[in-house]
Amino acid sequence: MAVLTDFHCHTRVSPDSTASLYDMAMAAYAAGVRYLCVTDHCDTVDWRTMDFYPPCRTVARRDREELAAVRDRLPADMHLRLGLELAELRFHPELTDELAGDPGLDFVLGSHHITAQLGDYHELRYADPAFCRRVWELYLDNLQWTAEKNYFDVMAHIGYVRRYAMAQGVDTALTLAEHGEQVEHLLRTLIQNGRGIEINCSGLRDGCGPFPSEEILRLYRSLGGEIVTAGSDAHRPADAGKCLAQGYDVLRACGFRYITVFTGRKPEFLPL
Repeated sequence: MAVLTDFHCHTRVSPDSTASLYDMAMAAYAAGVRYLCVTDHCDTVDWRTMDFYPPCRTVARRDREELAAVRDRLPADMHLRLGLELAELRFHPELTDELAGDPGLDFVLGSHHITAQLGDYHELRYADPAFCRRVWELYLDNLQWTAEKNYFDVMAHIGYVRRYAMAQGVDTALTLAEHGEQVEHLLRTLIQNGRGIEINCSGLRDGCGPFPSEEILRLYRSLGGEIVTAGSDAHRPADAGKCLAQGYDVLRACGFRYITVFTGRKPEFLPL
């Protein structure tokens, strides 16, 4: 039986979670997770104002303190890692070395939630198909910018914008039929640069499907992509470890044989 891993979860160090690291870790352990990496939000801008967000400079330190306080209280076979979900560096690229260069980090997710042109994807209205096409174009442009940088290990939740559209009754998705050329260019860039992608299982919880979709996962694998992490994207203990096993099934169906974990920014491959 494959070991469950979760390399995307949040605690109270993130502004959108109130969970302690201990509670999140123990909930994940109860769900069968044996490799857990906390990846609290490290955003360089405030999504409400688009201004610089100074707390980004303290995320790694605060998580390290939380981790040190709980490590000895966890089960011996729970492997806890320190990571970041590092987002919006396009706004402040001068911070790359400072935020991603922390020597204590095991893992960095390269993430994107906000466009300079439109703001946070969560705040948009998706009823107009032409607007949705523009959103996807901007989204992919920002992911491509990120893919060409070397500060991260794995790109987070490709295509996750679909969640916000579906919450408004609009089913717009990132598809190869619409954006295949851009998506393939993105995946090829990640592979060439030695970066991976995650299967973000939060969409399996809420009916959106995995992020990225199965067709994009299959394309990534067909292009030679091997580095793939699994993430619950849990922000509360009740969601810890949820749908990871289902995500593993999706990966197997897409041709993957291994799941990736990181220690000290170095990948290790565990059998699926």
